[in-house]
Amino acid sequence: MVQKVLASALLGLVLLFSGCGSSDNEGESALETQQLLDNGQYASVIAKLEGDASSTNDYIALASAYMGKAGFSLSSIIGVVVASAESGNNSTFGSFIENASNESNSQSLQDLDKAVEYFQKVVLNKCTDNNTTLSGAESDICLYVGLSKVSQTAVAISYITDDITVFNDTNTSDNKLTAATCAMTYAFDGNTTSNPDCTISPELNVTFVESSQTYGDINVTVGGEVFEYLISGVTAPKSTVITNGFCTVESFASRVADKNSSDYNATTYHVCPIDETNTTSTTTEEILVSALNDGTDSIGAAASDDLQTDIDQFKNDVLAANGRSINDANTTITMEDIIQYLDQQN
Repeated sequence: MVQKVLASALLGLVLLFSGCGSSDNEGESALETQQLLDNGQYASVIAKLEGDASSTNDYIALASAYMGKAGFSLSSIIGVVVASAESGNNSTFGSFIENASNESNSQSLQDLDKAVEYFQKVVLNKCTDNNTTLSGAESDICLYVGLSKVSQTAVAISYITDDITVFNDTNTSDNKLTAATCAMTYAFDGNTTSNPDCTISPELNVTFVESSQTYGDINVTVGGEVFEYLISGVTAPKSTVITNGFCTVESFASRVADKNSSDYNATTYHVCPIDETNTTSTTTEEILVSALNDGTDSIGAAASDDLQTDIDQFKNDVLAANGRSINDANTTITMEDIIQYLDQQN
C-alpha cells in the first residue's frame, strides 16, 4: 500500500519536470506551479494556467489541480481505493463509495470531469485502446484517468442517497436510494410498477431557461416521502439526471442545498441539474455506467497487479448483484447491473 501511495505522490513532480531543454523561465514557472499544487492552492493553479494551457505539463498540472479541488489529491485517491479494498466490509465498492463521498464536495463531479478532460489532452483515447502500447508516463496518466472516472461514479452515487452508510450497514435502509432505483428503472423501461415500494407519478416536462434543456419530471413516493427526479431522453431507454439541491427553472443561481432553506418554495422549485450547460446533461447512465466501465478499463491499462486486484473487487461487487462475475466472457457493466447493485445495498 505504501508503494502505491508513494508512486502516486511522485507522479506530479516527475511529469511536471520531465521536459528536456526547457528555458529558465519555463523551469521557474513549472516550479511555481508545483509549489502551488504541493500547498493545495488548486484555484491558483487553475487561474494561472486555464485559458492559456498549451503544453503537456500545463494539462497535467491543470488535471492535478482539478483533482485536488475535487477533494482527491494525487496521493489520496489511491489511498481511498486501497483503504476500501482492505476495509473488511462485505462490499469493497460500497466502502469506496463511502470513503470517496467523505473526500468529496459539491463541485467534485464537475471537477473530476475537468481533470479527465485535461489528462486526455495528453493521452487522447489511448487508455481504452487495447492496441496501443503505453509509455511509462502515459500509463501513469491512464491510471489517474481511470481513478478519476471511478471516483466520479462514487461521488454520483452519494447524490442519490441520504444515508451513504447503507452501503456498509445491512441493518439500515434509505428511502431516497429506493426512490432513485425506482426512478432509474422507470427511465430505463417505462415501467411504473416494477417495485411495490414505490409509487411513480405521470411524467411531465420542465424546461430550465438558462440551459434551454427540457426534462421529463416525475415524483416517486417511498414510505410517505416524495422525491423528484428529472428524466433525460425522448424514447426508452432514458436516464435519470444527476441533480444537486433545488432551484427555479428561471435561474440556476437560485440553487439551494435542501428544502430547509428559507428561500425554498415547494411551488416554484425543482430538483436542480448538476450540469448547467446547454450542450450536455450529466445522467446516471453516463456516470454510473460509462464512467465506471471506462474507468476500470483505463486503470487496467496501467495498474500494478495489486491495484488491479482491488479494482477487480469493485467491479465484481457490481456484477455479482446481477448474478454475473468478473470471470464472465463479457464484464461490461450495464444499467441493469447498477440498478440491481444499488437495490441490493438497500
